[in-house]
Amino acid sequence: MSNLMYLARSGLSSAQSALNVVGNNMNNAFTEGYSRQSIVLGQAGGKSTNYGFFGYGVQVDDVQRAYDGFINNQLRGATTNFMSLYSRNTQLTQIDNMLGDDSSNVSASLNNIFTAMEGISKDPVGAAERQETLSNMQSISYQYQSYSNTLNGLEKSTNTLIEQSVKDINTATEQLANINKEISKIQAQTGGVPADLLDQRDLLLNQLSQQVDIRVEENTTTGIVSVSMANGLPLVNGDRSYKLETSASPENPAQTIVSYVDASGNSIRLDESKITNGNLGGLFKFRNEDLVQARNDLNMMALQMANRFNEVNRDGYDLNGNRGEDLFSFKDPVAQANRNNAGDASFDISWTNISEVQAQEYTLTFKGPGQDDWEVVRADGSKVTPTIGDNGELEFDGISMMPNGTPQPGDSFRMNPVENAAGSLKVAITSGDQIAASSSDDPTNESNNENIKALIAIRDERLIGNATLTEAYASLVSNVGSSMSSLKSNLQTSAKVVTAVQTQQQSVAGVDIYEEYVNLQMFQQYYQANAQVLQTAVSIFDTILSIR
Repeated sequence: MSNLMYLARSGLSSAQSALNVVGNNMNNAFTEGYSRQSIVLGQAGGKSTNYGFFGYGVQVDDVQRAYDGFINNQLRGATTNFMSLYSRNTQLTQIDNMLGDDSSNVSASLNNIFTAMEGISKDPVGAAERQETLSNMQSISYQYQSYSNTLNGLEKSTNTLIEQSVKDINTATEQLANINKEISKIQAQTGGVPADLLDQRDLLLNQLSQQVDIRVEENTTTGIVSVSMANGLPLVNGDRSYKLETSASPENPAQTIVSYVDASGNSIRLDESKITNGNLGGLFKFRNEDLVQARNDLNMMALQMANRFNEVNRDGYDLNGNRGEDLFSFKDPVAQANRNNAGDASFDISWTNISEVQAQEYTLTFKGPGQDDWEVVRADGSKVTPTIGDNGELEFDGISMMPNGTPQPGDSFRMNPVENAAGSLKVAITSGDQIAASSSDDPTNESNNENIKALIAIRDERLIGNATLTEAYASLVSNVGSSMSSLKSNLQTSAKVVTAVQTQQQSVAGVDIYEEYVNLQMFQQYYQANAQVLQTAVSIFDTILSIR
């Protein structure tokens, strides 16, 4: 009879434990990162007798957490790839929107200038036609400035997003190290692995994979993880985390760079070209490729347009018979010194032939006397052999750079000859009368329109590669549009992959509320059945006591 009561007690205890597990699943059905738990019941042993084997009831052997490390790793990889595309798409969309206005853009403003000049061609002394041309030139200069400001703003916002991404990475790695520490402590005390901490661990790993491509090594016995970046640099090792830090680039203070801080506290600058996935990789790709290309194309268009208009206008004479002046002004290139330079060198830069200028960044490094002094390298890694002028100036690709001061070996400068051409573009004349429509210096020759015809002919000149100004703008819009189209297609495909893997992961670890409801009813009946066994044992006991 005592065995019957023991059986009932073990059954009631096991049923209550099972109901606790089911209830916990139902309570956390919509908790982010929660993994379904299931109870494992086993026989509590028994005794063999001459009459057979009599069991001692049931016991709780384990509470298992639904988990598949392989699927979780697949989900992290899919998430990393998706976030790279997503962050890049978000930024690039802003350039696409900027260029996508069909009625108000550089190409439309340029056509307005030529249309207004055709009016001057018909009436070279017409005040209204000259004023309209001047207004359209002011409009296009404002448009270039506006585009340049938008791109500069995008660079600043991208820097801010990079800083936030680094903060999120550091927060996640620090919390993972703390969880590793807690898991180790609890396991040492109880011998078990706490499911709630494992859920927190996996949630943090997923959050970390959104920011950067990671490699995870899990000790399946202890649950402790080691995390490293794709380049092998460790982020979490046991209860220790390693941080990333941001700072202004020594070559270009307008850009934020990311460095890895090693165990000795040394900062190691990350190679951005190798950080290709995650939110951080997408931001790097946008800033270092998409934004650079759009800015270079825009600046090149502004520079070549302004230079050609200036050249042709200088060949003619204005309404008063004066030699034509520049129609547009723009700033000369600037060589930016690396902040780590030891010397006090600087450069004065001037144009030698703007038509030969290339829209790309150059790095000039002082090698020291007797070592060809200055090494010039383009952004694509190709070296430039400059022509050395009589005064020591370096001449190459349409520009002249005069060194000043005393450089030290290793000192470097960065220079993009078209940088800020669009942002600094202004109309140089103050009156429509200054437009040099005539090829004659005789102001009484009012019908002379030879030079305005030459200005109009700029419309069909191939000034940028083999393209006209209008074609160059169309190419810029097309390139951005093509990148957007490809990006959106890849993003949609990546989103489907993430959804598919998430569904697979949830099929393993997710809570099915209907299934848990069935389990709830089953274990409720299980509990009631064991209560009936207990009631039976008590009745038998009472019957025995009532026997006199």
